[in-house]
Amino acid sequence: MKESIYIIKMGGTIEFIDLAYDQINKQLMKLDSSIDKYLENVIKPHFDYKIKNLCEKDSREITIEDRQALLEVIEKTDLNNILITHGTFTMVKTAEFLHNNLKKNKKIIITGSMVPVVGFSSSDAPFNLGYSLASFQGANFGVHICMNGGLFKYNEIEKNTELLRFE
Repeated sequence: MKESIYIIKMGGTIEFIDLAYDQINKQLMKLDSSIDKYLENVIKPHFDYKIKNLCEKDSREITIEDRQALLEVIEKTDLNNILITHGTFTMVKTAEFLHNNLKKNKKIIITGSMVPVVGFSSSDAPFNLGYSLASFQGANFGVHICMNGGLFKYNEIEKNTELLRFE
C-alpha cells in the first residue's frame, strides 16, 4: 500500500510566487515556485499526496484563527502523515500550538526554507521539502520540525538568524 501525505500550505518563503526582472530579456517574469508544480514536474513521487492551500502568509502574520483553522483541517482528515509548509519566523509557535491542542495521533512535520523552492539555485527549499517527505518513514507520532537535514521535536529547535539555519 502506498504511503499518503497530506500537504497543508501556510505560506512562507518555501512557496514564493512573485515577479522578478529578467535581465537578459529585459522584462518582468512571474516566478512560480509552487510546491504543486515542483512535485508534479520535478519529483514525480512514488507516494500519494493531497495538497491544501490554507493561507498564503508571512508567518509573522499568522493569527490564532489561522492556527485554529489548521488544527481543524488536521483533525478532520483521515490521513496520518501531515506535512505543513510554513514560514520560518513562527513555525515553532505553530508547532507548539498543534502539540498542545491536537487530539488525534498524527505524524506532523513542519518545514520551510530561507530561499524559495524554484528560481534560486542556492535554495534550501528542495532539500528541506524532500527530507521532510522522506522523514515520515522513520518519524514517530507527534509534532516535528524538519529543517537543514534534521528532524526535531517541536520544542528542541530554534532559528539561528545569523547562520540562517535551525539548531
